[in-house]
Amino acid sequence: MYVVYVLDEEGKPLMPTKRFGKVRRMLRDKLAKVVSVKPFVIQLLYKPKTHITQPLHGGTDPGRKNIGMSVINDKGEILYSSTTESRNQEIPKLMAERKAHRQASRRGERLRRKRRAKKYKTTTTFPEGRKLLGYENGVLALKDIINTQARFNNRKRPENWITPTVRQCIQTHISLVRQICRFLPVTDWSIEHNKFAFMKMEDGTVKGTDYQNGRLKTYKNVNDYIWHLQNGKCAICDSKIEHYHHIVQRTKGGSNRPDNIIGLCESCHAKVHSGETSLKEIGEKKKYAHLSVLNQAIPFICSELEQLFGEDNLYTCSGYETYTYREMYKLDKTHDIDAACIAAIPHNIETPIQKVKTYKIKQYRNHNRQIIHCQKERTYKLGKEKIAKNRKRRTDQKELSFNEWYKIQKKNCSKTELAEIMKKLTVIKSIRAYNNMKRLKPGSVFIYAKPETKKAEKPEQKHKQAINHSGKYILRGAITNGKYYKAEDYNKNNFSAKNCRFQYFKSLLYI
Repeated sequence: MYVVYVLDEEGKPLMPTKRFGKVRRMLRDKLAKVVSVKPFVIQLLYKPKTHITQPLHGGTDPGRKNIGMSVINDKGEILYSSTTESRNQEIPKLMAERKAHRQASRRGERLRRKRRAKKYKTTTTFPEGRKLLGYENGVLALKDIINTQARFNNRKRPENWITPTVRQCIQTHISLVRQICRFLPVTDWSIEHNKFAFMKMEDGTVKGTDYQNGRLKTYKNVNDYIWHLQNGKCAICDSKIEHYHHIVQRTKGGSNRPDNIIGLCESCHAKVHSGETSLKEIGEKKKYAHLSVLNQAIPFICSELEQLFGEDNLYTCSGYETYTYREMYKLDKTHDIDAACIAAIPHNIETPIQKVKTYKIKQYRNHNRQIIHCQKERTYKLGKEKIAKNRKRRTDQKELSFNEWYKIQKKNCSKTELAEIMKKLTVIKSIRAYNNMKRLKPGSVFIYAKPETKKAEKPEQKHKQAINHSGKYILRGAITNGKYYKAEDYNKNNFSAKNCRFQYFKSLLYI
């Protein structure tokens, strides 16, 4: 069942209506206009006689991946219901890529400085008073040409600084609430506020001061704990610890907890990274990553909601209260139903009545500023066969590196044979691929107009192309340099860009 949301002449929200016949007549007589289709919102083009609204209660089931939103009235009727698929999990990966590109850029700058120092012989004296930028004196060793002070040492964070992941989570929750308040006169809001104690979740016997007596008590940091745990010896060869290695990489979901860190010497650490020695993935992954983000985000979300609705119109409840209310009325365990329960609990409203269809919202990346698409790896070919990648092996590289391949050839071939092989060897340099800044972003809504065919189609062909018909689609990605589009929920079909027309883009898109 659907509900039509109504705005007055000035754009302020009124009570929604189910009188679809009256809505059709008003649109026909140009007494109202359509503002949006999903959700269906109309705006009056005349001044209404009365502007009376009823109390409406909003509720949020917070989450990192899925967010539930509902609005109910005093009778328990659900007037709005939605489930949002957030893109919060993408943020750490994007920040890691950004960091890698910046590191590569700084490394290139260091190499350029060294080349300039060699060219102008500035490692001893500057000829004709020439100076390298950033250096006062002319006497300089190549090894001393380094970047400026590390970023984490020369930057000061503000007092209420939060991570980009948490900030994005807060912004998404508040944006959804603001979006609902544009077409519904919500008077108050409720949110589920849980404080997760990870030590308690690991060990149910933890009480009081036990929270202060963890494994790291009396130790400076995690590395100090690992040092004393392994008695300062490498876990493989009993040499002195020189590196603290993540068993499961941070990029693959590994944590900074002591269970995921192992002490290694220089040689063993190099063997692990080259692939000669492998560590079993016994490390601990980020089991509580979602809960950790919510622990940090919910207090900020509550403060933002307090500014929107006032301190007296903001309510919180626990997960146990939501569970008890849901079990009492035998409701389904969904994000939108949980949100309706959260909205009903502070006002002692009986079981929520589902009156509207639940909207599905998907969040897409909002900006188009990513210039670098990818960094293609250096490849070595012998004829048409790819024999190696990169000079040195990456951490998670499966193929042989050039150094490893060269060592194998050196053992198996003579010097003359190796020289002939090296002459035939071709190197494909590492190239950075850039994005087209005029490209359509994923989440863009486009209209596809199927071209008319002159020849009569066979019945078999009609069945294959039945899904590829004219209409609106949501862009999932582009292939072959933007010549063809891929749409959401249409994996087997490609849409020719010539026959597509861009309509609009929204970060929070109703599916």
